[in-house]
Amino acid sequence: MKLFNAQQIRDIDRQTIINQKITSDELMERAASRLFNTLKISKNKRIQIFCGVGNNGGDGLVLARLFHQNGYHINCFIVPFSTKTSTDFDINLHRLMQLNINIQILDENFRQSFTSKDLIIDAIFGTGLSRPAEGVAKQAIKLINQSKSITYSVDVPSGLFVDKSNNIDDSIVKSDVVYTFQFPKISFFFPENFKYVKEFACVDIGLDKKVIKQISTNLFLIDSSVKKLLKPRNKFSHKGNFGHALLIGGSYGKIGANILASKAAMKIGAGLVTSYIPRCGYTAFQSSFPEGMVIADKSNKKITSIDLNFDPDAIGIGQGLGTHSKTVQTFKRFLKRQKNAMVLDADALNILAKKPEYIKFIPEKSILTPHPREFKRLVGVWKNDEEKIKKILNFSKKHNIILILKGAYTMISDGKNIYVNNAPNAALAKAGSGDVLTGILTGLLTQNYKPVHAALLGVFLHSETAKKFTKKYHDFAMTAKDIIKELGFK
Repeated sequence: MKLFNAQQIRDIDRQTIINQKITSDELMERAASRLFNTLKISKNKRIQIFCGVGNNGGDGLVLARLFHQNGYHINCFIVPFSTKTSTDFDINLHRLMQLNINIQILDENFRQSFTSKDLIIDAIFGTGLSRPAEGVAKQAIKLINQSKSITYSVDVPSGLFVDKSNNIDDSIVKSDVVYTFQFPKISFFFPENFKYVKEFACVDIGLDKKVIKQISTNLFLIDSSVKKLLKPRNKFSHKGNFGHALLIGGSYGKIGANILASKAAMKIGAGLVTSYIPRCGYTAFQSSFPEGMVIADKSNKKITSIDLNFDPDAIGIGQGLGTHSKTVQTFKRFLKRQKNAMVLDADALNILAKKPEYIKFIPEKSILTPHPREFKRLVGVWKNDEEKIKKILNFSKKHNIILILKGAYTMISDGKNIYVNNAPNAALAKAGSGDVLTGILTGLLTQNYKPVHAALLGVFLHSETAKKFTKKYHDFAMTAKDIIKELGFK
């Protein structure tokens, strides 16, 4: 699914009106009607709708009319943040005034208390906002946020910018659910905006599909269509057809990280898996992962040399590796010999942060999988999530690599595009989850998936497996081993 900036959204609306030969008022009526049909609200609730004087407010006025016509108790509050009103707002205010609805125009002295019996619907600002809310609008937002009522927002939480950061707490509605038109907005996926967008749901309002297809963007949302990238298997296949993965990692006390990665590589479909580990982990590895092969380093507690007697089809390195000085030098020598894309995680990233001159040795299209702290060590801090996205894109482009920045909304960049995984799941907030992802990615590369396809598939399957688990168990109960166990569902 494509994600668009504010100007592109306006262009899509405008072109839809032209192509479908409808008026903007008719599009507004359709959008609000589809939203009304989406909402399932008890008639015991008192609906309190806050409407601005632009088109988002117009949506709210149509919604107020529909609630009233369907027997709900409605109060409508007009928030006059400007003396200029939109044409469609005026049309729908006139229609609403013909009905027996309590309409109140607010000023900065407005005071009102709401209870749990009230449902607040926020339709003050839409996607066109470009500066923080002020005056009566800011006062209305503050009142909404102080209430004990559930709050729904129409399209976006009022005060939130669509495509950039504007983290000003008292000028943005803290919405419980955002009912956003057609597609989510990129700012919904900024961690700093979680308190404003606790949940969101997309409402299809019939925007022109041809226009959506024609407008180019470099922002995409990963959805289940990514499963089309999975390659079918020939019934005459044998293990040699699916490659030989090498997982390099582990140190004294951290052998489990490489065991998890190795098991995940085989579970995702690698034909053969070999693990390169310190000698101390040999017995544990062979007993816990009999399907895999092991090469033990000459050192007992750390990796000090990587000597191979075969050519792996893909390599994953870093999980539990440690950053001992001998390991760092071994990592450098090994990295300089590599020509094919590989997966670098955990201590491989920590070594790169300490030795940024090693980055030039990373093969093109390799996959790096930092979490935010690891990424900050590589690129420095960022002031907000808008700047973070720029750093993701710039880093991947500069070094010609695939970057996976892990998080609630994991982001993937190939240097041209940003792909957002819409699957926040606290079940993955456990030690070892990242090691499993490294194994999944390595296993996919081993099967000759393109690196960017491996990244998209790997991240999606990793999170979807957690989603499947949490349908049966609490999210706190999942461990990294459970991801491997559940991996591969249809």
